[in-house]
Amino acid sequence: MTSRLRAESWAALVLTLFGIAGIVGARTLPFGNVTRPGAGFFPMCLAVALTFVAAAVFVRSLGARDDADRPAPHDRPAPAARARVVRAAAALAALLVYAFALEDVGFGVTTFLLIVFLFRAIEPQRWAVAVGGAIVTVIACHVLFRVWLGVRLPLGPWGF
Repeated sequence: MTSRLRAESWAALVLTLFGIAGIVGARTLPFGNVTRPGAGFFPMCLAVALTFVAAAVFVRSLGARDDADRPAPHDRPAPAARARVVRAAAALAALLVYAFALEDVGFGVTTFLLIVFLFRAIEPQRWAVAVGGAIVTVIACHVLFRVWLGVRLPLGPWGF
């Protein structure tokens, strides 16, 4: 198995574990139903989807053929490959911080900061794009979840 396939297998396995942890965490929240989703509805759906997709990638990586792209023993991962791994780890860390800060800081502030971080650090965009995209995302999520679906979003100490 090449290092690329090995890395893909490990990444998929770790994401599968994150998905399972998300399912366990979402079970503590009220689920609701499709027409009246509870606080646990979307986290559970996303965690189940992540688990299935990551598990499928893991199974596919185990059966992948690696004869064609086997690197020579002296080859090291390209700097671009390392940068992708660092960006992926940063995105996972940002999502973890987001999950823990959401209740205490509030939906609007944490979502805004997460989107700005993703736009600036993960796929670098201009500040105007990052801030504008974050504002649009927060407003769209507020309208969709709070206004249309009636989902209670954490307000935090500032009330938004």
